[in-house]
Order: sequence, then structure tokens, then C-alpha cells
Amino acid sequence: MGVEVRALNEAEVRSAGGVAARALRDNPMMAYSVPDDALGRLQIGYDTFGDRIEPGMIGALVGGHVIGVAGANAPGGCIGATATPELRHRPAVSPAEAVGYDRARHTVSVMCDHDPDERHVHVGPVGVEPGVQGLGVGAALLTAICERLDADGELGWLETDKPENVVFYRRHGFDVDVEERRLGFPIWFMRRTPR
Repeated sequence: MGVEVRALNEAEVRSAGGVAARALRDNPMMAYSVPDDALGRLQIGYDTFGDRIEPGMIGALVGGHVIGVAGANAPGGCIGATATPELRHRPAVSPAEAVGYDRARHTVSVMCDHDPDERHVHVGPVGVEPGVQGLGVGAALLTAICERLDADGELGWLETDKPENVVFYRRHGFDVDVEERRLGFPIWFMRRTPR
């Protein structure tokens, strides 16, 4: 059975948000934000990505079931532009001493600090069901995103917190712009100019 890569419709976006939540549940930024609580991370992922995935974003489907998603927020729609002022600003407590909501504030403020001023499309979340990672689904999704970026002449921007993802995104033309370590682990901010 083949994988269909296409724009998601309204009925598929909740499923796609669930895929992203499961795929990213244990990534360093999520684990920092909600340590020692895998179900709590999953709930936050469902809430966050369920609202961020929109019709028209790219999905990978098998037999009509969403198994992967690659989001792309239109210029002006990324977290740097849409986060509340409370989330955007770092708390007074250090990242190592932060607990609860202050950890989420540190995570979001780091993303906001590195959000480029220039017009860009924020790519993400990119996630594939954990049971089918490594089968080329993510590559197919990102190829579709990059084709859109090129067709529209848009700069692509993303962040990742896993070194293997840096290699993956480089294969698709993204370059590291900044490596941030404020939270105690690396976060790579990457850009891709249109071809």
C-alpha cells in the first residue's frame, strides 16, 4: 500500500494534530516543558497541535488514515507573531530553576527570540507516527513543503531540538542559522531560501 501526500482537509486536521503530538511527545523541548509526565506532554501536544494544524497543510495518508503531517504557517502566523505577551517574555527564574508554566514560557520565549524579522513561512510541526518513522514518510512530507516554498518564493524557517533532525532538514536545503543552548540542550534554528 502506498503513501498519499497531499493537502489535508477539514475532517483530517484533528487526526494530524494527534500524529504531531505523538511524534514530538518526548523531544527535548517537550520534555523540558513538562518533565516526568509523558501523559501531560501528550495532552499539551494534542491541545497545541490540534489548534495549529489547518486545512491545506500537508499530510501523509495510508488508506485514508493520517500517518504524518508537515505544517507551515503563513507569513505572520508563527509563534513569534501569535504568542501572548506573557508567553513571549522570559520569566525571572532561570531555565534550570523553572517549574510548571515558567518552563513553557522559557521554551516559547526562546522561539520568539529567534523568530526572524524578515518575511518567512514557519515550517512545523513536522511529525510522523512513531511506528512508521524511518520509512521515507517525513522526506515525502518535507519535499512537498519545499516545493510549495519554492513555488511561492518564500523563505522557510524552523526549529529542531534533535541532532538527527538537523541532518534530515539539511538534506532538504535548510541551513543552521543559530544554535541556542539556553534551556540546557541545543535547539537549532534553520532557514531555507527559495530555489
